[in-house]
Amino acid sequence: MGKLDLTGVHEASASALGFYYQAHFALFSLISQTTDDAAVAVERLDDVELKADGHNLLYQLKHSMSSTPPAVTLKCVALWKTIKVWIDILPNLSLSETTFHLVAVGAIPKDSPLLALCDEQSDRTLLLKALKAEAERVIKERQLAAAENKPLPHTDRAPGCKAFITLDDSSRRNLLRRIQIKPNSPDITSIEQLVADKLHVLPLAHRRLVAERLIEWWSSQVVYSLCGRRDRTITAAELKYHISLFNSAIDEELLLPDFQIAVHPKDYQPHSMLGRQITLVEGNRVDQSKAIREQWRAQQQRSKWVKDNPAMKSKISNYDMLLTEHWEDQHTQIVEDCTGKVDEFKRLKGLELLRWTHNEAPNYIEPIANGWSGHYYIRGSYQVLAISLQVGWHPDYKILLKD
Repeated sequence: MGKLDLTGVHEASASALGFYYQAHFALFSLISQTTDDAAVAVERLDDVELKADGHNLLYQLKHSMSSTPPAVTLKCVALWKTIKVWIDILPNLSLSETTFHLVAVGAIPKDSPLLALCDEQSDRTLLLKALKAEAERVIKERQLAAAENKPLPHTDRAPGCKAFITLDDSSRRNLLRRIQIKPNSPDITSIEQLVADKLHVLPLAHRRLVAERLIEWWSSQVVYSLCGRRDRTITAAELKYHISLFNSAIDEELLLPDFQIAVHPKDYQPHSMLGRQITLVEGNRVDQSKAIREQWRAQQQRSKWVKDNPAMKSKISNYDMLLTEHWEDQHTQIVEDCTGKVDEFKRLKGLELLRWTHNEAPNYIEPIANGWSGHYYIRGSYQVLAISLQVGWHPDYKILLKD
């Protein structure tokens, strides 16, 4: 897979990359599981929440595109913010069935007691003392500043330090036993390749293509899960099904309906000709809405096919000719039926033709490829052709729209 070029990342871009990193990491976490009952969710109890074999794995992700990512130390804000998040959700989970993971692109200094969290079997007594001492120091310095009417220091770390000190000794020990840190983790430019590497059961020639399709599908599923358009969790069974589906599509050269339920951006502005064609036959708001939705989906699908395989241009063009032929059969009959008729009758027949492209054509015209099931492609392609005036709805559309 091509390496992402993310040089010159801005603050807002870093935030967006952080979200994509969560989504990609969730995919990598799930694809790494061998159990069939595994499932993952993004932004629920934690950045990433993985369930496998009755166990909860919660991940806090600290991404960075810096050439020298921030180190994970006892004094770093990321550590104490993470501790605060985990302490807050303790009442919502069973600690004995949960492990907490801090995944950081940065390193841990060689002399840091935090290195104990890199080994599940390590003794964490010294770390517990160090964390408690650091939390007490932060709280004391804030108290002294308050007494002297000075600005309070350590604002970002204070909530985590206070929450940690508030826990009793037993709770602090039990929490630390369940924490692991994964320093020097790959950033987003590497994780896509790691996903491809997990597809080792597939033919080598297929892995990159399947990984690209898988990541596109996965990204949309994560967004849908956050918008309430699907279950919050994505299961291993779903993931395996789509891996198999994408691999079979490559084998059989099948075309997949990538935009079956995709929604166009709220600020999407269709070509004015689409609306003008519909206005000629007095189409209503529903006609307009359907046309815009399907035109956007078809246009996106056509662009994706050509991007993935430039040879698809000829297939798309040939299919457009077939669509035009079927339209011409309908339109020629309408022109003949409208000879000598008033314009109101012409508009009515034109509206029937417009609605034919949406309601009947997808069931009547053969699909663009074997196994193709996306009705939006025929509906939307007719709108694409209408924009370029290769087809139209009104019997006299070419004359009326000649300008």
